[in-house]
Amino acid sequence: MRLGSIATTIKNNAGKYLKKGVGLAALGLVGYESHYLGKIQADRYATEKDALATGRYLNNTLYNNDLSPVRQGIKQTAYEWEMDQGWRRFFNLGIGYVKGFCSMLVNNVIPLGLGLATVFTKGKASTISAIALGVYAVGSVIKNFFGIGVPKGPLQ
Repeated sequence: MRLGSIATTIKNNAGKYLKKGVGLAALGLVGYESHYLGKIQADRYATEKDALATGRYLNNTLYNNDLSPVRQGIKQTAYEWEMDQGWRRFFNLGIGYVKGFCSMLVNNVIPLGLGLATVFTKGKASTISAIALGVYAVGSVIKNFFGIGVPKGPLQ
């Protein structure tokens, strides 16, 4: 294949490549936002679960029904093991990441759907999806940058 034929192919299909590029950019942004929120939610969820479990084990060590040093030692050992373990946090990080990632995908369902339609369809459907994606992006910029269409707060 010659260099001239590649340039001709790109020149003849520029609109098609532009549409697919817009769809891929939308999918990339949705994926980036979902990954970002997944990381934040993972840490938040795991920390919350660790705090709850630590409080439960600490509460167990603080209260004795009798003065048995053996039972107190068992409770203290269970508390120390709880503080030193990492397996629960590992699993809770995964659960939190999936929750955050999926919640952001649901939050961005319109650009996700339009991006998928732009990338995986052909012809008019791809063109309409790319135009709708552009309109959605312009509306999002107007709303989030300029604040037009955002309800006024109680102080305004």
